[in-house]
Amino acid sequence: MQPIADNPALADHRVKHKSFNSRKDKMTWDLRFQREYLRRLRNRLRKLGLLEDGELIREINSEIDRSMVEYSHLAVDEKTRPHLRLTACVLASYQVLASGLLDQTQALDLVEDVFASIGRTTLKLYTQALLMFSRDPFLAITGAGKKRAMEQYGEAWQFRFEETDRSFTMTSTKCFYHDFFMAAGAPQLTRVFCSWDENWIKPIDPTKHGVSFQRPTTMGYGGKECPFIFKRVASGTG
Repeated sequence: MQPIADNPALADHRVKHKSFNSRKDKMTWDLRFQREYLRRLRNRLRKLGLLEDGELIREINSEIDRSMVEYSHLAVDEKTRPHLRLTACVLASYQVLASGLLDQTQALDLVEDVFASIGRTTLKLYTQALLMFSRDPFLAITGAGKKRAMEQYGEAWQFRFEETDRSFTMTSTKCFYHDFFMAAGAPQLTRVFCSWDENWIKPIDPTKHGVSFQRPTTMGYGGKECPFIFKRVASGTG
């Protein structure tokens, strides 16, 4: 048996493995999201008996690329561009699925469920840890939300902040997701992103963390704005 270092087959495998990891490391987060989304969608379609080969996924991939070109003018800065890919994923998959394979309600429900499943466990654990291990859970969760709004979203969003010692309201007055789907003639798809937010919203427990959260409406459900309302409450109460 050849030593590992001298084994050409293993050496070739290591080079290929290293090359694969290098390509993976260079992949942007939105491309990784797209790949994972399509993988999960493919698996769901197979379980439902609706996918016999890869042609449908290839068609969705092509539609994603087409949508990104068609609506590229909406991505007004570099921070917004990755979100263009996410909205294109939702639009393309919905349109392909609703073109005959499923009715519109079924297509929307499936796309929403698959999309919102991505990052669910990670976001749940992150929110729980943030609240559990912070001296002031209220300041921790509101500070994180404000920082994310200010640093991770581009000029395609606008936010209004209202703060007191016991309450914090972050209201989105302009939303790229909503603007994209309005331009595409499919405003009902905005709710997919509202559902994804539930991944970090649901772990907030007033009885444990002394913080309550309300989101009375969103643009995805017909509202004019999206208010995110946090309030201090006594632990053990709602």
